[in-house]
Amino acid sequence: MASMKFVTASYNVGYPAYGAKFLNNDTLLVAGGGGEGNNGIPNKLTVLRVDPTKDTEKEQFHILSEFALEDNDDSPTAIDASKGIILVGCNENSTKITQGKGNKHLRKFKYDKVNDQLEFLTSVDFDASTNADDYTKLVYISREGTVAAIASSKVPAIMRIIDPSDLTEKFEIETRGEVKDLHFSTDGKVVAYITGSSLEVISTVTGSCIARKTDFDKNWSLSKINFIADDTVLIAASLKKGKGIVLTKISIKSGNTSVLRSKQVTNRFKGITSMDVDMKGELAVLASNDNSIALVKLKDLSMSKIFKQAHSFAITEVTISPDSTYVASVSAANTIHIIKLPLNYANYTSMKQKISKLEHHHHHH
Repeated sequence: MASMKFVTASYNVGYPAYGAKFLNNDTLLVAGGGGEGNNGIPNKLTVLRVDPTKDTEKEQFHILSEFALEDNDDSPTAIDASKGIILVGCNENSTKITQGKGNKHLRKFKYDKVNDQLEFLTSVDFDASTNADDYTKLVYISREGTVAAIASSKVPAIMRIIDPSDLTEKFEIETRGEVKDLHFSTDGKVVAYITGSSLEVISTVTGSCIARKTDFDKNWSLSKINFIADDTVLIAASLKKGKGIVLTKISIKSGNTSVLRSKQVTNRFKGITSMDVDMKGELAVLASNDNSIALVKLKDLSMSKIFKQAHSFAITEVTISPDSTYVASVSAANTIHIIKLPLNYANYTSMKQKISKLEHHHHHH
């Protein structure tokens, strides 16, 4: 059982962190800050090489590159990265916005691996808003980096499908309410978004809706979505009455949605603040409202491990490395937390599970 050891490490990055994403297997991008006029607390992007098995904090979290944003800008709230391209949702200062001078709320960076350097490329204002309270709530890039999507905080939200290479808009999608979350299929041909009660699946090629589901359980409040295969999504919902998190796998083949499996995975948490799924679609990681991290095996939707209070304050994002080695989480408490997963963890069956399977088998015959 020695192989089932989880190694963890924590680090104070010096600012409230809101976004996290692995740039490669051991390189983590973190973004956040104190926001506008928050004296002494910077607005920053930080790239670190992580390895919790090392002896010293400096080796566990080795800073490779940092980029400071303007102090009077807001802090970055939403980030994503793919193939070295980084998109960041971050408002400029509120005076500029309210005076109608624009708000380049989407910024593009690149990460130069050779020199370990973050480079700012360009920024753009899609929303043309004069309300400083409007911001980019969600930013996602497809796995191959061919297409991106952003959603505004407005209700109903404006969702835009954009080309990450030149930041031009391909489609604008009028949504049916507040967009809670969105995600791309692995091939980038489809984007799915959820409101609190509905799922909408849209072609990134034509911009038209290809599937929709509105008949979810009335006691569910949908909150997070990830693709686990090109035609299957995983949705996390919290219960409106009582405590608990439900995960549901939905097939979205050829214009129809069908529920493959639903399960209440825990009754411990009231809500989840972030979810990620590993590249193989085998493991989900959830961040809970009580600052815990939970690992769920997707083949049977079984809760396999909970790391209680991984942070002292709200967890803003969880992310899994491309090779499924690390789970990183970041928090408004200025902290980064890394978990090193045992090898092939998602497919590992514990002795206890094996025995219960045998007993179960025995009872049936």
